[in-house]
Amino acid sequence: VQLRCRPAGPGTTLWPRPRRAMPRPYQQQLDEAAPVLKRRSSESARLAKFVRTTSEPGAIGDRPRTRQAIEPAVSGLIAVLRVLLPLYWKMYAFGYSVLSKLPTNAMRMVFGAALCLFGGHFFASVAAIEAFRIFGWEQLRHHVSIVVAEAQSVADASRKDNDVDADENGVADVDEMTSRELLRHKTALAMSTVKDPQRLQAAAGFLWAAYVSVLATLRLEFARTISLALACAEMFEFPITRCFLPGLVALLGPDLQHWGTTIIQSALALVTTLVAIWLQTAISAFYAAVRGGRMFAEGLFALMEEHGLFTDAKGLPKLPCFKEGWSPEDSTLDEVVGFTLAGCGFLYQVTTGFELPFPLNLVFLPLTAVEWLLRWQIYVTDEGLLL
Repeated sequence: VQLRCRPAGPGTTLWPRPRRAMPRPYQQQLDEAAPVLKRRSSESARLAKFVRTTSEPGAIGDRPRTRQAIEPAVSGLIAVLRVLLPLYWKMYAFGYSVLSKLPTNAMRMVFGAALCLFGGHFFASVAAIEAFRIFGWEQLRHHVSIVVAEAQSVADASRKDNDVDADENGVADVDEMTSRELLRHKTALAMSTVKDPQRLQAAAGFLWAAYVSVLATLRLEFARTISLALACAEMFEFPITRCFLPGLVALLGPDLQHWGTTIIQSALALVTTLVAIWLQTAISAFYAAVRGGRMFAEGLFALMEEHGLFTDAKGLPKLPCFKEGWSPEDSTLDEVVGFTLAGCGFLYQVTTGFELPFPLNLVFLPLTAVEWLLRWQIYVTDEGLLL
């Protein structure tokens, strides 16, 4: 069997073949069976469109070069966040649902063990939480609940608004708006959703004041550590310079020998500062281990006492080593357990270099990002880097 194929002439294409249009009556049937919203952009596509149009002429500013530079990066970041954020949200929501069902003492044991084993990795967050606790934890939690409730109501209203099609053209109204119109529309929606703005303003003002106070306290502590490190560098400067300057001058040569003293001073200041930061991290890890061990021991003995493992219903001890009317409050057994666990936890943190092991580093990646953001806020001031 011989097959004869006609060669493709100029202007003809072999692939893809053009699709034939559907008969109009059948297309009308599909349109009637389709939902009201034929096209509804996803959140990532809407955010990418907002980033793309904010720098167009006539929008918020005329910056085409800036738009071309940041649009791919922002679009890629949005796509990654759209995948990771729901995953972490579901994972943390599941963890919160599990922890909320535990008894109070069991929850104290879980948090105590986590603080004892991994507190050094989150030393800035632990210090901030302690400062917030001194600032007024109950009042702070009350104001946080107000802000979270209002934000949740605004998010629910925005989610419903994304499905609105007032002109009934099959396209969501938010997808037909420009960046300026969308920003104005969402702002008005959020303002109309909040029913008590004075209450929200008071809560946000209290949280901001608490955050600034805690940040100033942490910066003061860190500046004190850096000042002690620089004082130590000044004391070590003369003997180290006398030992290493001749060899460094010979290595630099006659043209750069005047840089020898400056290089030694800068290197010494950097090394002492890094050592001071490591020691501060070790001190914070030791405190976290001690506090976590105490929390675990107190929760453990309180849970055992609730289940009647020490005494019976008549108050008589179940074990011969306990006297009648024995209580963990009147003994040092809980301190022994707590300090033993604290020592083991601190040694574990030192051996791991105050880092989270795999796969916990992936599980707590958002918390690690918050920790590094807080460290940046501590290290960098309005005048520059504290280092």
